[in-house]
Amino acid sequence: MSLATCALLLATLTTPASPSGTLFVLNKAEDSVTLIDLKTGQNRATLKTGPDPNEAIVSPNQKLVAITDMGRGPSRPGNTMTLVDVAQGKVSKTIDLSPHGTAHGIVWLSDTRLIFTSHNTDTLNELDIESGKIIRTIPTEQKGTHLAVITKDQKRAFAVNAFSGSVTAIDLDAGKVIKQIPTGNRAEGISLSPDGKWVACGNVGANSVSIIDTTNLEVVHTMTEVQGPIRTLFTADGKHLLASSIQVGLRVFEVGSWASKATINMTAPESGVKVGESAPIAPMNLWQAQNGLIYNVLVAHNRVVEIDPTTWKVTRGFATGQVPDGICVAEG
Repeated sequence: MSLATCALLLATLTTPASPSGTLFVLNKAEDSVTLIDLKTGQNRATLKTGPDPNEAIVSPNQKLVAITDMGRGPSRPGNTMTLVDVAQGKVSKTIDLSPHGTAHGIVWLSDTRLIFTSHNTDTLNELDIESGKIIRTIPTEQKGTHLAVITKDQKRAFAVNAFSGSVTAIDLDAGKVIKQIPTGNRAEGISLSPDGKWVACGNVGANSVSIIDTTNLEVVHTMTEVQGPIRTLFTADGKHLLASSIQVGLRVFEVGSWASKATINMTAPESGVKVGESAPIAPMNLWQAQNGLIYNVLVAHNRVVEIDPTTWKVTRGFATGQVPDGICVAEG
């Protein structure tokens, strides 16, 4: 094999494929979701949701996107979930979640069932989207239950509790709490490594990220001086952990050593963020598409940026509605 052929093969193996699919971006201040065609970079549609939509996730079959309409306190209560048909680009159903309103985190279990967290009741709730009925409810016994991750075998869940500063480990088969794991003040951003070994919890108020061993359910490492780590994400290859630092930008750490590897420049020309603007970068939600490209919301700039993980550089930026938050990519 020639050196040129080797170089081409290596590039094929390490370079993300061309962008494709639809990027869904929730606009909290506009009660809407924007659909962006990633191939063209153009908006497909903007659809109305319930009040203050916060989190979005695409179903395993890529046909539906579920959106939690969290609301904004007693004056704008959020008691619903919005479902969007990906192919048609239209809202297909709105489900009343009462009394488990103020829904936030959301995880699909199958194409027809999902789990969502409720700030109203501090619970994990299993929902059948076809009937619109809540099948079961599991209390976390903590306050401010915000986001959740679930192991691949769906036997265990980890829920992060913002007001208790903890992560709750739950046996999903038994529907019971296994252990409360203290992490730090205003625990919010939670993610699970692809091999299931680690849970990363970003403690916004403590400026730290707690690494939890999922076997012994203990914090085994704390990454300090990570300013405002509001969201975390393990890359699909399991090699890196990303943390959205409100004041600094997107931080990249090496899994295992937990050493800092890079801080991504969000004000690169490709991002569309104007250099010298007074607003902080404020990166928040993260999503990695199947082709490897990473998408990160910049709340203060009403943008989403696309990042190439082979270079840790921004490749494109997209305009959103006001105060973007949750994102996901529907493939195909």
